[in-house]
Amino acid sequence: MKGYLYAFASAGRWSAVVTISPEVDLAFWLDAEFRRTVEEMASGCGGEGTGKRQYGKAEERQNGEAATWPGGGREGRLTDGAEAGRSGLADVVLLLDEPLPLGIAFAAAERFAAKARRVRGEARAARLLRACARGAELGGGLRGTLDLFRIFGREGTARRVRRYTAVRWDRASGMREAARKLAAAVCEAADALEGRALLRGEAHALLGVPARRSAAFVDAALQLAALLGRLRLGSAVAGWRRRRCRRCGSGEAHMHRTPCLACGRVCAYCEACLMLGRSRECALLVSGIPAGGASGRLRPADGLPPVPVRLARRGLSPAQSAAAEAALSWLESPDDGGSRAFLIWAVTGAGKTEMMFPLIESVLARGGNVLIATPRRDVVLELEPRIRRAFPGRTVAALHGASREKWTKADITIATTHQTIRFEAGFDLVVIDELDAFPYHNNPMLQYAAEKSLAPGGRRVLLTATPPAELRRAAIRGRLPHARVPVRHHGHPLPVPEELRIPPVRELIRRNAVPDRLKQAVLASLSRGAQLFVFVPRIADTGPVASLLRGVCPPGTAIGHTSSRDERRTETVQRFRNRELRLLVTTTILERGVTIPRSDVFVLDADSPLFDEASLEQMAGRAGRSKEDPHGRVYFCAPHATRAQRAAIRRIREMNAIAAAGGHIRMEAPPGEVRAGGLRR
Repeated sequence: MKGYLYAFASAGRWSAVVTISPEVDLAFWLDAEFRRTVEEMASGCGGEGTGKRQYGKAEERQNGEAATWPGGGREGRLTDGAEAGRSGLADVVLLLDEPLPLGIAFAAAERFAAKARRVRGEARAARLLRACARGAELGGGLRGTLDLFRIFGREGTARRVRRYTAVRWDRASGMREAARKLAAAVCEAADALEGRALLRGEAHALLGVPARRSAAFVDAALQLAALLGRLRLGSAVAGWRRRRCRRCGSGEAHMHRTPCLACGRVCAYCEACLMLGRSRECALLVSGIPAGGASGRLRPADGLPPVPVRLARRGLSPAQSAAAEAALSWLESPDDGGSRAFLIWAVTGAGKTEMMFPLIESVLARGGNVLIATPRRDVVLELEPRIRRAFPGRTVAALHGASREKWTKADITIATTHQTIRFEAGFDLVVIDELDAFPYHNNPMLQYAAEKSLAPGGRRVLLTATPPAELRRAAIRGRLPHARVPVRHHGHPLPVPEELRIPPVRELIRRNAVPDRLKQAVLASLSRGAQLFVFVPRIADTGPVASLLRGVCPPGTAIGHTSSRDERRTETVQRFRNRELRLLVTTTILERGVTIPRSDVFVLDADSPLFDEASLEQMAGRAGRSKEDPHGRVYFCAPHATRAQRAAIRRIREMNAIAAAGGHIRMEAPPGEVRAGGLRR
């Protein structure tokens, strides 16, 4: 995409601006009546959501295309003239006649701003404007790639500067009414884009292009919204020295340069967030402005019921209540410059989601909104119905790669962490679920996106059973506010894994045989009515292992397999939830977020380097989650023990010990033989 660069003088000071709709800028700076009309209209929709409610029906009556520019272009729309005494208007506008690739235009504007204080007079301003455009082109990489640029056009030739001192909209053609409709569209755009950071095509889709409006009209509305301070426009990839993706935060290491037909030059795009659309140097990024300003928009918690009353409504266990109370105290305390993050360190199956309900309720009751970000689509699909049941009077949106709700504005948004890239300053509370899981863990892009999603004054809650080492240290040393929940909601200890010594999976597949110890354990689990998670480290092994186990299970036992490459994964997991499958062979894709009431866990090749301590602990956490079957069985199956296996078992025993010391463990023993750690066989 290309944009126009111009400079204007107001009260003797020069500024440079980039526009995607120069007619709008010239009218805004030089036409007093246009300026007054749009400012009056836009000031009436400054509150939360009022723009859409006030102007939506009027726009519908115009069939969505009421404010087409007469003449269809900028030629003939602007006339020179003179007006005096125009408060807030520009004295003169100097517009480069040729459009520039958007990234170059914004880089040139930055260069102009750095030198604007030295400018005295129109002639020097015009020379500086040309020089900044030329310098941005050279800095943008024209030299060294001249052969490619000759394919697309001229190499930074001198540009004509047009001078405007006044413009007059053609009132006979109804341009005043067009200005009113454009201002109405500004209100709708500002409301719809609040809290979002979208590429131009996404913003167009959100605002009804082409179904209700033309692209030119929406571009004009976006430009006017930016002039009125209701939106921010910029190039998706910023910086003329060291490039950075403004959408996902990635730097030069993730930039790739290719010839671009949109701008006619070699243009950088970001490979890190490519799965969500191409963020290019010449692409427009449209960012909403938070409604509450820099101080935030949440009301004080003084008018809410006492914390014990609110917690009692949720039916939490004593351990859950203690953690939720600590988190609420932090969330509702005044902002004193302390930590804006709170860690809830809770064992698998502790009911972390239920502990979030009082926090979500607090934010919603005080006029805010909530984002729950989780690394995987399966967890989004499981959380959505639970959140809807817990908050029946609130709007809920679930966003993932296949979602149809990606433009829905809701009180509570549940999204995969990749989808958070499209948000900016949008949420008063951001909950990061399973923050140690792939792909969020050790991914600076997703961590940047989650941080960027916070509105001014917003807070983050971090949920995990297995916090990374740096977070554990920060919590233990008092640098990170936190609450630890060492017991599940039903009050029984975590099942401690038993180690089974068997050959590697590949050897079992080669021999087409299942060792007796593994066969007996599988049959014992089936005979007690459990469903079985069977985890393997490699996707390629899921099908062969499922075939192996069919040979040892009773006839008619329904066995399935799935992985991240399974196009029918959602359907397969749902069948497992519905007990249509008794045994499911899978990978770590299901180590989190899927709860089966009566389940046992088998981790084959538990010595694989792909299974670290956190993965083993999470997989073990699939067993014993329900109060009807709290003593599920867990087996780590491998030729030998590893440090990760021992660490996972040690961590599980430590949590059981902490829970027992705190009086949270129910002391009744499971039926059957009792072994170390409370495991029955």
